Amino acid sequence: MIGDKIRALRKLNNLNQVEFAASLGISQGNLSEIEKGKSKPSADTLQALRRAY
Repeated sequence: MIGDKIRALRKLNNLNQVEFAASLGISQGNLSEIEKGKSKPSADTLQALRRAY
């Protein structure tokens, strides 16, 4: 699941949800929903993830 991979990437970089979400330009709540599998990341979020990490 993509949420699990995003969580693993965040933890690999030793970032909390607030820091990681800020680096992607999304809210912490949105990141939480993505990591839990309740929401899918937008194309913009995936692009930000690709550029930053």
